[in-house]
Amino acid sequence: MYKMPGAGVGVAGGGVGTLAATGADIGWWLAVGVLLVLLGTVALIAVHRRNRRLSQAREH
Repeated sequence: MYKMPGAGVGVAGGGVGTLAATGADIGWWLAVGVLLVLLGTVALIAVHRRNRRLSQAREH
């Protein structure tokens, strides 16, 4: 059976090989998180602008 390099190291959290194997997953989750934050920011700005436009239309 294949054993990943660094998988046998007894250090808490695993070795370098284990981190490399999970690094792609961590990067994917970080990318998704950044995308969600950006989409949320864009949505908040759009709602703020719409509310400001509606309140100005009511005043005139």
